[in-house]
Amino acid sequence: MDKDEVQKNLLEMNELITKLDPAIRGAAFEIMTPYWFDNIPVAKTAKNPKTEKEETKEEVDTTDLGSFISGFEHDKPKDNVMLLVAWLYSQYGAYPIQAKEIKELGDACGLVIPSRADNTMRQAKDKGKGLFNQQGKGWKLTVSGELYLKSTYSVTKGNKPAPKD
Repeated sequence: MDKDEVQKNLLEMNELITKLDPAIRGAAFEIMTPYWFDNIPVAKTAKNPKTEKEETKEEVDTTDLGSFISGFEHDKPKDNVMLLVAWLYSQYGAYPIQAKEIKELGDACGLVIPSRADNTMRQAKDKGKGLFNQQGKGWKLTVSGELYLKSTYSVTKGNKPAPKD
């Protein structure tokens, strides 16, 4: 592509882009460039490390348990317990989770979980900090536990009322 052809393409792009809202013109140019210049590599812009980190996090579908589970692959049963806890957290927030809830969810979706999910929650640690505290017959996430779930499974705290026994 010679200089005149590049100039012609840029002027044509300019005509289209000037008709757009000024707030989206920069993004429109970045989107259109590969289509107008097929064989010229697009110059990469320097990105803020914070935005680059945010872009790498994928949105996780927490609306359905099956679709949430299919997004992750774990080899160990203890990791499957944490996966189910992450889904419960994304739905109901931090509340005392009983081992029988984990067992029922695991059986319903076909995940292999330890026979004593309560012991798994009792011993769960990340960076030396416990992830659960015992409250009555259930196990409630600690602040460290919430941070662990958010970073590992990219979930946000849910706000539905906690399920009744």
